Amino acid sequence: MKIFGKDLNKDILVVGEIGLNHEGKLKEAIKLINLAAKCGLDAIKFQLYNPEKYESRDNIKRFRRLKKFNLSDKDYLFLKKKAQEKKIKVLATPLTEDKVNLASSLSEVVKVASGDINFFPTLEKIIKKRRKIILSTGNATLREIDQAVKFIKKKKKKISNSLAILHCVSSYPTQIEKSNVQKISFLKKRFPNITIGYSNHCCEKEAVLSATTLGASIIEIHITNNKKNKKFRDHHLSFDKSNLKDLMKSIKLTHKSIKNFNKNPDKIQLQTLNLMRKGIIASKEIKKGDKYGYDNLQFARPVHKFQFNEIKKLIGKKSNKNFKAGFTIK
Repeated sequence: MKIFGKDLNKDILVVGEIGLNHEGKLKEAIKLINLAAKCGLDAIKFQLYNPEKYESRDNIKRFRRLKKFNLSDKDYLFLKKKAQEKKIKVLATPLTEDKVNLASSLSEVVKVASGDINFFPTLEKIIKKRRKIILSTGNATLREIDQAVKFIKKKKKKISNSLAILHCVSSYPTQIEKSNVQKISFLKKRFPNITIGYSNHCCEKEAVLSATTLGASIIEIHITNNKKNKKFRDHHLSFDKSNLKDLMKSIKLTHKSIKNFNKNPDKIQLQTLNLMRKGIIASKEIKKGDKYGYDNLQFARPVHKFQFNEIKKLIGKKSNKNFKAGFTIK
């Protein structure tokens, strides 16, 4: 799968989930874009919604907060331009189906929230817009994941380059021992032709690095400018300016360590092969004309001519040179 020009069969895509951490403030959203760009993230993500279609008024406190935190469509188009100036990509999650058009205008790919994995109206709209889909699986049973993939397969002819599935635990924050990161390996086996990634809600970086090691091609992490004195829950499970740059460095180095696989030693190792192996040396002085035997030969690094297992080629033959004890038989 390719997203933003990256081949996710080889590369890793790191997305900074801004979500609602801007708390409805345009200036704060710009600061978060700048932070993501400065720390080397590939993309940032917003959450788009219509409050009236997203949350019932049963929880009036939450409803009012969502209205307060909401930015306009015009604001998000402006933020995309700001991201382009910083050379960082933008994508979005339409939390209500009427925001699919806006999400599609922001990016080639649309993220589907865990809560909407079985909400096919949103999936169908994204498919009609011919956008790639990143599907989050928090709280979803295996049957629900299978059903969502089946639905997308019916609508799209080829999903290997149009669908990614993210392992996710919908607990805020997620305890590290509950992160269940090994599910990435399971999903890779179950869906061998689909890109698999990880959406993080742990406060610790180890879950992210474990996911990278297990071959997650997309990593999504929440980001914020500052966790201190913040009441909104998402800030507390986010990485901020104190640790985001370090996390990005660790992700990239971890990915480099698993990027290439060779059954046999590569060219770099072959350069040191003879230095590491044992060759044949004189165990005592050997004069020209003396016969080689087990009594005057022994083994030591490096190999110049004969490896230790070629000693039978020498046994019984006459030396055509003088060798001092400890020197290589050439």
